[in-house]
Amino acid sequence: MAYSHYGHVAPFSPLDNNDPDRRPSYPLPWSPDFDDGDLSAHNGMEMQNGMRDQSSRYNRGSINSTSSTLFPAPGESNEAQSFLDDPLNKLDTNFSGFDNSPPKAPYKDHSGRQLRHLLLGSLVRYLITFALCAAYVLVVREYKRAGVLDETAKKFFNAWTTAISIALGLNIASSFKDMALNMRWPILSSRKRNLLELDLLLGCDSLTMLARLALLSRRPLVILAIAAWLFVNILAQAGIAMLNLTYGFEIDTKAVLIRPGNVLIPNMDHFYPLYPEINSNPTIQDEQYIAHLYGSLAYNYLLNDSIYMPNAGDLYRNSNAMLWYDRDQNSMKFVFSDSPLSGLGAFSIYTNRTIEVTYACSAHEVTKNGNGSSNNIIVKDIGEVFVSHKVPSSITFFTNKNNHCLDGNPRCSVVEAFEASDTEPWYYKCNITMGNTQNDPQNHSYIDDTMAFLATSSIAQVGYVDDLGQEAQIYPKDTLWGSPAKGDQSLMGFTIAAWALGTIAGASLSNPGTTYYGMQPSQGFYLGQNHRYFFYLILVLIVASQLIFCVVVAIFTNRVTVGPHSHLSMSMLLRPIADALYGVSGGEENKVFRNAKKNTLVVYQKGMQDRWQLKMTDISRMA
Repeated sequence: MAYSHYGHVAPFSPLDNNDPDRRPSYPLPWSPDFDDGDLSAHNGMEMQNGMRDQSSRYNRGSINSTSSTLFPAPGESNEAQSFLDDPLNKLDTNFSGFDNSPPKAPYKDHSGRQLRHLLLGSLVRYLITFALCAAYVLVVREYKRAGVLDETAKKFFNAWTTAISIALGLNIASSFKDMALNMRWPILSSRKRNLLELDLLLGCDSLTMLARLALLSRRPLVILAIAAWLFVNILAQAGIAMLNLTYGFEIDTKAVLIRPGNVLIPNMDHFYPLYPEINSNPTIQDEQYIAHLYGSLAYNYLLNDSIYMPNAGDLYRNSNAMLWYDRDQNSMKFVFSDSPLSGLGAFSIYTNRTIEVTYACSAHEVTKNGNGSSNNIIVKDIGEVFVSHKVPSSITFFTNKNNHCLDGNPRCSVVEAFEASDTEPWYYKCNITMGNTQNDPQNHSYIDDTMAFLATSSIAQVGYVDDLGQEAQIYPKDTLWGSPAKGDQSLMGFTIAAWALGTIAGASLSNPGTTYYGMQPSQGFYLGQNHRYFFYLILVLIVASQLIFCVVVAIFTNRVTVGPHSHLSMSMLLRPIADALYGVSGGEENKVFRNAKKNTLVVYQKGMQDRWQLKMTDISRMA
């Protein structure tokens, strides 16, 4: 054999447990002369067992160290052995950096640098909260100013506010979580706690862990503090939820929503009977009767001065007048309306389509037979006039067979009236004209000539004529329509015109409907804030409370050096505790392991070289 002169070296293993305090080594230091790899040429260079140096095992500095003695092995006293006893030196209970020097903390306790760092971290989340609250206010104010809104706008508003609420809730929860993680270090430094409490405190960002800590600790002060912290967290989320209760959408009864769609309007091609399904093809007599009936309700439709006439797009009101008069112009107007498919009602609007009735009357004294006792009256400047129906103290409105106006206008009729009186009888002759529908290029509300002619003479016509071709209706003087005009030709014309236009108003309400495609009025909504001050109060409290908590927690936490947040850094801090627990339990959660967690007290305190560490104490030894 090439190297048969080598001395015998006994086999060894670094894990040999026969004598853990001895280890194989060379008796001489290494020399450059050994670089040829042949140790046989050098006397005394043989591997031998030597005593292991124990000092290096316990002299390494660490930021996170422990020297507690816990749970002696069976048969040994507390003074003889603890659960940290490691005869094989497999557990390193003193963790340090790779260079065997304690890792340096980025900040020191009671330092302005750490305080600024804490405030800056909290300020970022606070600014996010402030921005979200400002966005919330902006969205609510803009939608409140928007006026009438449709369903789509409601959905967008709900989407915006929901997104802001969720983001605000998550940001506040994240901020409180960060505060809790920072506060755990000064809390851990305030007193000694067992490992069970330590475990729960390190997870204090979880409200569930805090609740478990309160149940475990059972100390009144701890329970009170945890209850207060839980209350603050829940109150913040409840405040955000309550924001939705301070505003809401309501049906807008002051405005309607205009959008493209089918518009409902009355069919104005003729006067329909009250029950068109019974008589779908009415005669002229039928239409005269219906027109007379509608006209008699003219004052029920209400009249008002034209200066108050609604503009196009104004909301239709049942309480509004339907007939608008201008006495100076001897005219009266009706405004057509557009409605949603649901029918004329709260969400209908006035249009710019109008129809006008004008009147021109002459008044003449009755010189003979004016008391209503004779069918033939003598009228000043005219002569004899025949009246088929006469009643004392009344007004008889009548039309003759050919009652078209002399100008040949097919939409104009001549209506005559005899005002019987014992003292002051009068005779009136009026031209009543209904014009074409204005601002109606598509003829949506077109009134033909026949319908217009029937309307203008409807006060005297009910569908039948006498043998001489005269139609007449009598109204006693104590009735609305029989009130004496006493020669006021304008008043008489006003009365007949109101009746004529009332027929159109009645038909617009009772005729069957038809539709056209246009700008459909529909139900709209508006954003109401019935609790405006509560809305702003909640937002102000959220912003102010978070700012106060940020400052107070930062100052409170700055009393100690804030420990690590990351899992790897936290494992470095907890390694001595983990190694100790592993040493006593063999990596199993057995009874010894559970007893160790109960009987080991830990406090976060400043050690050598101003390093903060978790120092363990065995209360079983103290007992």
